[in-house]
Amino acid sequence: MSISKEEKRKHQEENLNKKNLEKESQNKNEECSKTAENSQVEQSDIDLKAENDKNKALADEYLNLAKVIQADFENYRKRSLEQIEKAKIDGMVQVVELMLPSLDAFKKAKENIKDENTLSGINMLEKAIESGFKKLGIEKIEAVGKPLDPNVHNVLAVAKDEQKEDGIILEEFQAGYKLKNKVIRCSQVLVNKL
Repeated sequence: MSISKEEKRKHQEENLNKKNLEKESQNKNEECSKTAENSQVEQSDIDLKAENDKNKALADEYLNLAKVIQADFENYRKRSLEQIEKAKIDGMVQVVELMLPSLDAFKKAKENIKDENTLSGINMLEKAIESGFKKLGIEKIEAVGKPLDPNVHNVLAVAKDEQKEDGIILEEFQAGYKLKNKVIRCSQVLVNKL
């Protein structure tokens, strides 16, 4: 059996066509595979972007929550400090209120004591108490010679002195004290009324 040249050529042509078809098929398969890979990569990118957006939103939510908690804690800290300061002042006021009658008694006693040594001792005690008050920030309210201030002075009596201005305090019966802007006890005074 002999194969003619023409058959050989046809056979070669068919083989070549077959190879070309296989190559085309392989190329199409590769393209499909690449398209599928690209599609998977695109889908993966979309999924990653969605997950990234979700994580960013969650992070923003946690950050805002942290800011709120920090602000609440700062407000709590400030309130606590204010409450501590108020309690401290209230405690000092209570102690001073308890000590003022003793200080008043020293002043009254000085009017009746004739012995110089005893009077000197009473003066030392009185000065020590007033010095302690000063260290605590407790001040005596100015009265004699000052204009009447109803916020810190309590009028017990009035008098008429033509040589003084109207509303000027002529005499202090009992000293008043204050701590910062808080009046512990008003001064009991005699006021000039023309």
